[in-house]
Order: sequence, then structure tokens, then C-alpha cells
Amino acid sequence: MLLTCPNCETVFRIDSDRIAKAGQAVRCSVCSHVWQAEPPMLMPEAEPGEMRSAVGAVLTPFIILVLVLGLVIGGVTQRATITAYVPGLLVLFDKAGLTVRPQTDKLRIVDLKADYAGDTLRLRGRLMNEASVHAHAPALEVTVLSQDGTSLASQVIQPDDRVIHPSKASDFFAQLVLGEGLEPTVTVTMRDDPVAAAPR
Repeated sequence: MLLTCPNCETVFRIDSDRIAKAGQAVRCSVCSHVWQAEPPMLMPEAEPGEMRSAVGAVLTPFIILVLVLGLVIGGVTQRATITAYVPGLLVLFDKAGLTVRPQTDKLRIVDLKADYAGDTLRLRGRLMNEASVHAHAPALEVTVLSQDGTSLASQVIQPDDRVIHPSKASDFFAQLVLGEGLEPTVTVTMRDDPVAAAPR
């Protein structure tokens, strides 16, 4: 520790253990002035448990805030997947003004078959979920075009299931009445309509 003589302001370096806890009289070796030297003020050392408690008290609300924000952001960005597992949440997202749309990038139309009997076209197929998570089944638009590209009919249909499980498929069927003797071109496309909550 450093001691400064109050008379001549000479600074002395001494071992702090040489000063008694109650203080003691010292004499300056330069000017012979005597004064009462006090031991250095030491900050009480915090116990390790107290330090952890103090840090925890500061960090805990911050960690909780980060977790809540993460859950909210994740819930908003992944709402299509979340509502595929818990369809009851569609109402909450709708009330919050957050539209839920089917994620069609991992869905594929497979096993498409059309047969024409008289003036009726019957179309069957399956909507396959190639994702590793549940997916909402989108509405499908069936379009029938003549050989010259004229639209003969268009119909929006729903697959049999509202939600398609991973690596599973949902069947769909459409029946359209057309003129006889036609050789139409039939296309089926997935629509991007918002997912609606199931009626009660």
C-alpha cells in the first residue's frame, strides 16, 4: 500500500499487513512528522453463490425475453407447419391478421388418371406430401382446355384430407360434364388460397 505524509507529501510504499486493523501511529523518515495511518479499505469479497445470484438476477429476465421473442418469431414464420399440427390455432392467427397459406413447395400431384365416359370427364389423383412435417392440403384447380387452347371448364376441388401427414398422400376426385367427342387437355394446379379454420 502507499502512505503519503500529510506534512511533506512524501509517498512511501509499505506492506499493508504492517498496519494494524485499528490503525497505528507512523513517523515520516523525511520530516519526522507523526500521524495516524489507517489500513486500506477492502471491499468485502462476495461469496461465489452470491455472485451467481446477482448474475442470475440480471440475466434471467433477459434470457426469458429472448426465449419469448424467439417463440413469437418462430410461431409467426412457421405458422403453416404449426397450424397443420394444431388446426385450432388457425382462428388465433386469423384474429391476429396473419394469413396461413399452404406450403406447396413440398407437395406433388401424383397418380393422375382421367377417363372420359360420354360427356363426363372423371379425374382422380393424389396429393403427395414429400416433406418431413405435416402440411395443409391446398385447394386444387382443374382446368380443361380444348385442342385449340379454349377453356372448356374449370373447377376448384379439395383433396379428401385437410392435413397431409409426412410421406403420405390425400386422394382427390373431380367430375366435369363436357361435350361428347372432345379430346381435352386437363391440368391440375395447386392454389395459394388461405387455409380456413374447420367449420364447427
